[in-house]
Amino acid sequence: MNLNVVKKSIALISTRPSEKNIGLLKGLENTNISLLSHPLTEIIPLKNYDRFDEILNNLKIYQHIIFISTNAVQFFISRIDKFSIKLPKHTIFSSIGPTTQKALKDNFDINVHCPKKNFDSEHLLNNKVFKHIQNKKVLVIRGVGGRESLKKMLEEKGADVDYGECYIRNYLPINFMKIQQEIKAYNSIFLLISSHESAINLLAQNKGGNLQWLKSTKIIVNHPRIKEVLDLTSDNIILTNDVALNSLLKIVKSN
Repeated sequence: MNLNVVKKSIALISTRPSEKNIGLLKGLENTNISLLSHPLTEIIPLKNYDRFDEILNNLKIYQHIIFISTNAVQFFISRIDKFSIKLPKHTIFSSIGPTTQKALKDNFDINVHCPKKNFDSEHLLNNKVFKHIQNKKVLVIRGVGGRESLKKMLEEKGADVDYGECYIRNYLPINFMKIQQEIKAYNSIFLLISSHESAINLLAQNKGGNLQWLKSTKIIVNHPRIKEVLDLTSDNIILTNDVALNSLLKIVKSN
């Protein structure tokens, strides 16, 4: 009998893209938490990068560059590496959340402005670096589509805003029956949803009342907007500042 085997009594259902679940799975290897991967989104590259590459070759015209996600950082890096593009020294870099901030710092060793808490566009723009943004050129690195609030708020401050769209987010179907079968083996169930659009997608797929299992599930979200979408579905929603591995472990162990 192997006494070192850890009994898996807790299930964490992750709706994040598969590539993010790979890292999470590795981090949970020596814990009593099983990761159940059920992505609600997938991240895929563009078919044509001509427009994005043109923007990258003119980075020096921007005073601010804002990254929306770690996906934005990864695709940005792959394209500037392809063309050996150097980052302009005068540019001010910002990110919406701390994970994206860390990805930028780790890859470029630069200062990156980010909200201290409440990781969204509104709180990012409260930073003093955006106080005198009038007539400044701002580049927002993101996926195709998404919320327009950041661009709108920047333009209201007088900024000239361009999008650098470098990937596509597709929404995926989810197998509710499979989830219900999988979670029978566990004593405690957590569901991770870190995207407002994913939360909407989840509820939109509930055609036959397949979400009864959520009543006994603890749902982890990282923004009040996501909580608002799910409030009518569950009374057990845990709001956290970020969904990094250490934060998730603390949440699961204390709930």
